[in-house]
Amino acid sequence: MTDLLPRDRITAALMAANKKGNVALVPFVTAGYPEKGAFIATLQALATGSEVIEVGVPFSDPMADGVTIQRSSRAAIAAGVTLHWIIAQLQASGGIGAPVVLMSYLNPLLAYGFEKLAKDAAAAGVCGFIVPDLPWEESA
Repeated sequence: MTDLLPRDRITAALMAANKKGNVALVPFVTAGYPEKGAFIATLQALATGSEVIEVGVPFSDPMADGVTIQRSSRAAIAAGVTLHWIIAQLQASGGIGAPVVLMSYLNPLLAYGFEKLAKDAAAAGVCGFIVPDLPWEESA
């Protein structure tokens, strides 16, 4: 699946599960939680039984998340996890084995810069983004 465009890897993984009659598994993990040093190993372990992995970018004001994700974000931030760190770790890993989607609030993406983020995320193998606080009217 590596010759596909990143966004198409998501579709291909979900369709492959469907074709086998399986339900697609898409776990969520807050980047760098519970142990910053185990981030890539955690993703690789999840990839062995998952179609896609959703990686949460820790944010200081996770208004759309429940208390569990709020707490894991707070702990990851305290450990020094940032969007730059996440992308650097993904890029250095050489691949996870499953498509990775980053779930982030808009502010960290804006701070990173959209053009640089798109370039760096693609180089790191990120296949997509979920941005829960991006109003549709502003999505262009």
